[in-house]
Amino acid sequence: MTNRTVITEASSNSNSDYSLQLNRWFLKPIGAWPSSPSTTRLEKIVSFILNVVCYSSVILATIPSMLLMIQNDETVYIKLKTLGPVSHWFVSSVNYTALLLNSREIRECVEHIKDDWQTVTREKDQQVMMKNAKFGRYVAASCAIFMQGGVLCFCFVTALATVEVQIGNETRVLHVLPCAVSRRLLNVDESPTNEIVVFLQIWSAIIANSSTVGIFSLAAVLAAHACGQLDVITIWITEFVNETKEQKKIGGFKEIGVIVERHLRTLK
Repeated sequence: MTNRTVITEASSNSNSDYSLQLNRWFLKPIGAWPSSPSTTRLEKIVSFILNVVCYSSVILATIPSMLLMIQNDETVYIKLKTLGPVSHWFVSSVNYTALLLNSREIRECVEHIKDDWQTVTREKDQQVMMKNAKFGRYVAASCAIFMQGGVLCFCFVTALATVEVQIGNETRVLHVLPCAVSRRLLNVDESPTNEIVVFLQIWSAIIANSSTVGIFSLAAVLAAHACGQLDVITIWITEFVNETKEQKKIGGFKEIGVIVERHLRTLK
């Protein structure tokens, strides 16, 4: 009995880690994965440094483009073209801030998922939960692929394109910026300023995408887990209804209590 319990606990820990693995991969590199009592002081310091780096990168990439939008000597077309990346950076910054401010609630959800895997020990119930966990991972992975792939393809294709600029008697070959910037603030017609701005904008796009992917992947995994719990409750109710009267007399009230408690826990 003891060995069976140990194996079940190990399997449950493996299953909960499987369902949350992608979320951890998405959020840890940007310092948004919530800390736990087992988190070391070094890990907390690294997360804080990552927070500062992420915010600084997005702000440094956004300010030159925002200044371009308020200049009177720029055309409406250029301003509208710049509005897309700037709004993307701004919304992603809000998402990133939401992840950091709600880290405690996210940690509670993570612990909730781990506890659910521990309390459900029947193989039939675990298979139902695993089916929903795989669906949540699929949605999270698809979100990351389409989000990161689409934005980064645009950034790299734009950055790899070059344009010739005539400055005096000198002709310079420069990379096209994914997002236009104010030349009053930065002279991007010179090297290495041009290359630095291109790298900064691509780096900021990766950070912005990661925060957005992190929020959507969390929503997908949590929703899929909740659906899995409701499916398990449905199985329990069906089994209880199909039981004989003698079986219900033996442990009927106890089984109803377990089902109701599980249902309330899932709704929470």
